[in-house]
Amino acid sequence: MSQPTQVTVTKNDIVEASRRGAMSPQDVESLWAHLAAQAAGKPSGDNSKSFDIAQIAWYGGGVLVMIAMAWFMERAATLIGSGGVLALSLMYAAAFAGLGYKLKYTDGQKTPGGLLFTLAVLMTPIAAFAGMELGFAEAFSPDKKALIAEVATIAVGLLAVSRVRSSLLSAPIFGALWCLSMTVAGIVSPGGFFSFFGSQGFLQTSMAIGAGILATAFVTDSKFGRDEDYSWWGYFFGVLAFWVPMSLLDTGSELGKLGYFGINLVMVLMSVVLARKVFLVAGAIGSVGYIGHLLWTYFSGSLAFPVALIACGIGIIYLGVAYRRNQASIEGFVLGLVPAGIRARLPRS
Repeated sequence: MSQPTQVTVTKNDIVEASRRGAMSPQDVESLWAHLAAQAAGKPSGDNSKSFDIAQIAWYGGGVLVMIAMAWFMERAATLIGSGGVLALSLMYAAAFAGLGYKLKYTDGQKTPGGLLFTLAVLMTPIAAFAGMELGFAEAFSPDKKALIAEVATIAVGLLAVSRVRSSLLSAPIFGALWCLSMTVAGIVSPGGFFSFFGSQGFLQTSMAIGAGILATAFVTDSKFGRDEDYSWWGYFFGVLAFWVPMSLLDTGSELGKLGYFGINLVMVLMSVVLARKVFLVAGAIGSVGYIGHLLWTYFSGSLAFPVALIACGIGIIYLGVAYRRNQASIEGFVLGLVPAGIRARLPRS
């Protein structure tokens, strides 16, 4: 019986095929973009999600605007007072939102439009701090002012993302959520925020909060998918909040360092299960760091150290080559280890 020459394929079909090991999860987006471009009669390279010079210009410009605004508002506070800063921040927020609306909905430029809406949301903490200085400066301690500004940023961000539908707006939401959690942890700490900051308890609390943010990102990923990809920044801030303090934590023993290595390996596997490279980057850096620690511990006093380092480096490169050659089967095997009930709940692109 001859095979059909045409079949109807949805994106979920491709995702499911990758979960069963028929293809690499990292190839899902590129294959779908190619098929979508073919269906639309466009060249397959026409992918708006690809990172190119335009993207660099948009994000680079956004960063410069944020730096300029922070510098300007700090200087403006001494010249025109808190009332002037409040008025300016609201005016700039309205201007950013208006230009973002034009770019996104009139000109069809989704990314720069979403970026400008994000800049509008980022005016919220500036406006909140300025507003609290108007006759309320003595009523709030610094940590309580931060708490109010963070809650306001999350609220405005959620309102904005419900109206605008841009994944970039999830960045200030997840970022403010991380800051809010750390502020609350500092407030309830017996020693207060400033004694808490930088302590072992701070690092452990940040790890717990990072795990919570990752769980929130997973739920967001599962519910909304990746067409707009609201969860990307959640995974980013979650990994940042979890992995960085874990790497700074004083484990106190070789067993603790081995546990650190094991967690990094789990993060590498999570990058396969969730198809998120941020886990891979953090896990790989941590794993290589632990291997370097072992080599330094056992070989640093002899001429064997550079030999061991070179051999380890070559071995890692070889593992990378072997993985690339067998990527689909390895990732399929890893996904096959995930229980069916959990696999069914994994995020879909």
